[in-house]
Amino acid sequence: MRSPRKRPWPFIVWISILSVGFILLCIISFIVITHVKRRPGEDVPVRSIPNSPFSASIPDDERLIRYRPVAQPTPIAHVPIPQHPFMASNAGNNMHNDAYMSDTYEASGPLGIAPRVRSRTQGFGGYGTITYDRAGRLVAVYSNGRGFQLELMDPYTLQELASYDLPSRPWYFLLQGVMPWEYIGAGIYFYLDHEDRAVIPTTINTVQIVQVPRPGSDEGFKLIREYDLAEYVVPMPWPKQDSVAWVLPDWSGAYYWFATTQGVVGTIERETGTVRTIRLQGELIENSFAVGEEGVFILSDRALYRFSQNGHGEIITDWRLEYDRGRQKKPGVITRGSGASVTLVGGLDGFVVITDNAEPRIRLLFVRRSDGAVVCSQPLFQEGRSATDISVIGFEHADANGRGKGVYSVIVENNWGRHFFPIARPEPGITRVDLIRHEDGSYTCKTIWSSNERHFGVFKLSLGNGLLYLYFRMGSPPNPRWYLSALDFATGETVYRVLVGTGLGYDNWAGSLFLHPDGGIAYATTIFGLVMIQDAAVP
Repeated sequence: MRSPRKRPWPFIVWISILSVGFILLCIISFIVITHVKRRPGEDVPVRSIPNSPFSASIPDDERLIRYRPVAQPTPIAHVPIPQHPFMASNAGNNMHNDAYMSDTYEASGPLGIAPRVRSRTQGFGGYGTITYDRAGRLVAVYSNGRGFQLELMDPYTLQELASYDLPSRPWYFLLQGVMPWEYIGAGIYFYLDHEDRAVIPTTINTVQIVQVPRPGSDEGFKLIREYDLAEYVVPMPWPKQDSVAWVLPDWSGAYYWFATTQGVVGTIERETGTVRTIRLQGELIENSFAVGEEGVFILSDRALYRFSQNGHGEIITDWRLEYDRGRQKKPGVITRGSGASVTLVGGLDGFVVITDNAEPRIRLLFVRRSDGAVVCSQPLFQEGRSATDISVIGFEHADANGRGKGVYSVIVENNWGRHFFPIARPEPGITRVDLIRHEDGSYTCKTIWSSNERHFGVFKLSLGNGLLYLYFRMGSPPNPRWYLSALDFATGETVYRVLVGTGLGYDNWAGSLFLHPDGGIAYATTIFGLVMIQDAAVP
């Protein structure tokens, strides 16, 4: 028997849906545009993110769910990520921690020992990147979608110690077609350098170098220098705008590398300010790049590149690898093409790791750093429901003497899903894949484990305790519960979950997790601020 055809929704239903969406957009726009920030230096008490009215109904045994004991950390023997000489410590100098964008930490994250939760809110808005200065204080860029502010915070109380206003997006920013929660410019990806200076791309296509105040001083943030890149971006018809979104230093420290969303790649000579650029014609850049000793690795929506400069800032294309960008943009990702930021694993003889956008399953690609050759690829997740929009986690294992074993571990999350702000519905899927070198020099990929856990955002791995950290909700409105979950890196088994909060304010919406170098502390960015989860053993 032929199944009955589904009747199309009446025209009035579509009009109603569009009307509700327009009203929600107007409300969000009003909140963002009229959001009032306090004056820099103004001493304001820390306000906590409110829980939903139904939070008290959650029983105690659902506030800390422990699946197995974890009293002691289990460190992972690994080859240390090289410390970039012109970036702050690898304890956390950018969104993805280090120059290799490994998303790994030497420090131990929370073990779930009588965890305590603290939060901070200024209303609608959150933090894209959190870094740590030499004193361990938080240096972060806050945004409500239109306004942006550099902030210095106490790592334990989340009290603001200093702030610095950055250029805002124009009043007509919603007409540019990029929603507040999708915008990737204006310091969302900034980095902290070796002298505790924040290097920040701004909404007006400049790069600001801002000095962080010294501990114990009455100083505020200080603008040291500003490079104007407005004439080097791609001109676009009003109201659209190309954006300088990423800046990183080369290994010599003489140049900054930068990239724009419309495919401009450039260098800035640090001393003179001289700028040189090339254009990746017909290509977009939507993900952060990595920098190694030999150059930078940049991923467009069509190809992976390694660029270097000739000592005078002139850009050389060392190699280009075109990958399978798929037939269309998949549900749950920003653009067609790879959704992953670039990750480097191993040393100069190691690999660049990305994902493609192939059908019916995306593939994890291990690409040789030296020549751009793919040595191994591994399909990921369920057919027809496979996508990622987040950087992978990656590192090389070490033997008892600290030497590389030729085994490289990568963890990938599945972001395929029907997302409508502020509710994300990713498909389940966290997968660990190892690249293994054989005695004859060949390589094979092997899936070590797959988990049905969900995550929507930048997840992190603690090499100090062997736990992988995720942040996602359980339950549904009006009382969604947001949990920090820890998975065993070796097995993929869930170790514990700790309730962070309930309600919309604790929604991370593709935000990032961060681990503090003192150990036992994790931070989660949300659409209404910042959350800290801390083991009770940490003072």
